[in-house]
Amino acid sequence: MQFFQIIGTQRSGSNLLRLILNEFSEIYAPHPPHLLSNFYPIKDKYQNGDMLINDMIDWVKKNPVKWDIVPSKKSIENLINEKNVFQIFKAIYSYSNPKFWCCKSLDNFNFYNNNSFKNLDPIYIYIYRDGRDVASSFKKASIGEKHIYHIAKKWNRDQRKCLELKYSIDKYNFFSVRYEDLLEDPRLIIKNFCKKYGIIYNEKFLDFYKSKESKKTSDSGGQWKNLSKPLIKNNMNKYKKELTKEEILIFESINKIELLKLGYKLENHESKIDFTYSAEEVRTFDLINSKLKIKANNNQSSFEKNLIKKQKNILKFN
Repeated sequence: MQFFQIIGTQRSGSNLLRLILNEFSEIYAPHPPHLLSNFYPIKDKYQNGDMLINDMIDWVKKNPVKWDIVPSKKSIENLINEKNVFQIFKAIYSYSNPKFWCCKSLDNFNFYNNNSFKNLDPIYIYIYRDGRDVASSFKKASIGEKHIYHIAKKWNRDQRKCLELKYSIDKYNFFSVRYEDLLEDPRLIIKNFCKKYGIIYNEKFLDFYKSKESKKTSDSGGQWKNLSKPLIKNNMNKYKKELTKEEILIFESINKIELLKLGYKLENHESKIDFTYSAEEVRTFDLINSKLKIKANNNQSSFEKNLIKKQKNILKFN
């Protein structure tokens, strides 16, 4: 079994990519319950591994998008040598014994230097999208940062980390997907992916939006509604209409290098965006961002809030 770990920034097509990969019989790519980011910080507070296994299993059972198969505690114990977060994480995902198992928890990137995570031998799939479109999407979503400055900073950190990783590991363990290319020529991107990793190619993946997994995902939250539709080929350059000139200026002033490195053209001349923000300006951005995040959270449906609440109640130490 091999492990695919999707990395990048949210609102960049990672769920779309997950659903596409899940259409291949050799790949198991369920909706991510974010096991490591939630349980690794509190792992030392568990007095025994049995409780940790039980809580991680319950967490998956209460995931907003239901898994078809959730292993029992006994099944997990039969698959691991040690009751630690990383082995339990692997056992939960690989229980059905797929040739490849795929995790879309983007925050798992933060464990790339952790020896226990390295021992899982992840193959990183880096999906990236024009950061200005990412920003436009975040501004409308119920999750994430809301002020353009904070979205730009987050996107900058993520791309720099991913690009740094790309050049520090074996080429076999890293595959890049440009979101816009995936929309324009999905067959080419997926053919190249299958060829590299010895996966039997078929074009069933183009019907991902008809799958049970796609319907479950799109029904669980407004931010995923497009996943029940075919590939939207023109789902790019929306920022040109949805962001103000000032917002584009702010984003490009922070991400000039990263945008150009990833092949995206700037809207502003480089000399115009060569500046930084004062501490006072940043404090103003912080205040606006906090207010917008509260508003976005309040706009979440009661259905979405209840799903999240049920899951969070499992964490005994937060």
